[in-house]
Amino acid sequence: MRLDDPRATVSSSVSQRAAACRNFSGQSDLWTFVALLALAVVGRWAQPAWHFTPLAAVTAWGGFTFRHWAPAALLPIAALAISDLRLPSHDHGGVMATVYAMTALPWLLGRAARGGSLKRQVACWGMCGLLPATAFFLVTNFAVWAFQSAWEPTWQGLLECYAAGIPFYRTMLAGDLCYLSLLAGCWLAANGERRKLAEAAIRLRD
Repeated sequence: MRLDDPRATVSSSVSQRAAACRNFSGQSDLWTFVALLALAVVGRWAQPAWHFTPLAAVTAWGGFTFRHWAPAALLPIAALAISDLRLPSHDHGGVMATVYAMTALPWLLGRAARGGSLKRQVACWGMCGLLPATAFFLVTNFAVWAFQSAWEPTWQGLLECYAAGIPFYRTMLAGDLCYLSLLAGCWLAANGERRKLAEAAIRLRD
């Protein structure tokens, strides 16, 4: 193919456009990670009621937004590690491990929604509003009962532990629904602007 061949010009233009898109996408992912991390950390520090936080919503949204699984998986771990520096300790390593492990569920739901049909996305986001808080309530309260001495090691003690956690479960549900709605609204508003910026970056490259 000669250098003055129109096909060479078209191929070069396409390559430049692809490189511009990749560069913009990488920068966008970085800023998205920083923004979501900041929201999760500040939201945990400033929670108006215990467990009313953006953590599950941020984790699910990270799983949905990022192309690669690594930054999406790192996001909730980093948010917990940073915010825990100013929050009361978990008192036991087993309890802390279950808290960190439970971030896997909203992450998986977010990944499942990514690239799926509209019906699948609606189902995944609907489950994000209920399942993470429910699973967190069941698993972490069991861990508190099992690893901490505040509750008797009996069935009665377990039931009392779950009963004591119900108010926090309600608060966590409210927080998840609130922040999921907030992030969905922000995403819809920013998605159109993101396309405009990508097109502008491509025009500058031409």
